[in-house]
Amino acid sequence: MADVITVTAGSAGQAGSTAAELITYMSARLLEVAELNTILDQFGDKHPLPANSSKTIRFTREEKLSVSSSPTQLTEGVPPDASALTINQFEAITEQYGALIRLSDLAELTARHNLVERTIYVLGLQAAETYDQLIYNVLNAGTTVYRPNNKANDTSLVGSDVVTSVDLIEVEATLNGNGARPYESGYYAFVTSPQPYAALLKDPDFKAAAQFRAPEKIWRGEVGELYGFRVIRSNSPAFAATSQASAGQSSLVYSSFAIGRFAYQISDLQNLRVYVVAPGGQADPLQQSRKIGWKFAFKSLITNQNWVIVVRSSGLNSKTN
Repeated sequence: MADVITVTAGSAGQAGSTAAELITYMSARLLEVAELNTILDQFGDKHPLPANSSKTIRFTREEKLSVSSSPTQLTEGVPPDASALTINQFEAITEQYGALIRLSDLAELTARHNLVERTIYVLGLQAAETYDQLIYNVLNAGTTVYRPNNKANDTSLVGSDVVTSVDLIEVEATLNGNGARPYESGYYAFVTSPQPYAALLKDPDFKAAAQFRAPEKIWRGEVGELYGFRVIRSNSPAFAATSQASAGQSSLVYSSFAIGRFAYQISDLQNLRVYVVAPGGQADPLQQSRKIGWKFAFKSLITNQNWVIVVRSSGLNSKTN
């Protein structure tokens, strides 16, 4: 069959094969990567830390005065005893984070695509997700925790323990009772991941309310404002589910955050900066590599544990053990 010229059989140097003529064609367009929704910085109270002012920022709060359930009236002409003031302080020590990529000059010369431009782009995504992860870690360590159906711990959760309208009502009542302030929109924030959000979309109370007043929410898959909350969905890596620790259990557990205004602080000492260092210098005398990286310095801190509630729940596709 050597007289049949084919591209589907044989190898270079074999009669009847064009393998030696074949190359791999590379598309001029790079494939896209996921741009995830990193939003936790939007709900913190921002306090930039000026340069040359140390790494530590201190917040102080003069606590409210107690009110007796049976206030004592004044005696005419007799001044009351003075009350004591309580001033609490909260300190945050800023921390610096960063990442670096090194591109060789040969890589730049031979690559079909603009590696420098694309590397800056993916480094920016990494920086945003790192910033979001650090805030998430602080919020997830909050001491006020709520679980649906009065479950005592994560190992007690089953697949049906998803966030519902009933839970939003209870959590909103807790925030309101604790004196948490709403945001300028008049709502608290409920930040959650796609699986708990999907469970809310299936909640019968939500669907019953939306189908009469705003059916377009159902069509768009948008919870919007519900029971005192503005419900926001984030697919940031920080919100990834955790698995139950006990043997024989396999339900995924998600963290969501019910947040009042001023619940946590974000202090930026050094805003995000991206650096592109040209080849050269003593460490690179032959100009063989270009360095690209980012860094920032900041710290987030919960200053009122009663104004942020960690909601631990199952998601839409969680299992029942």
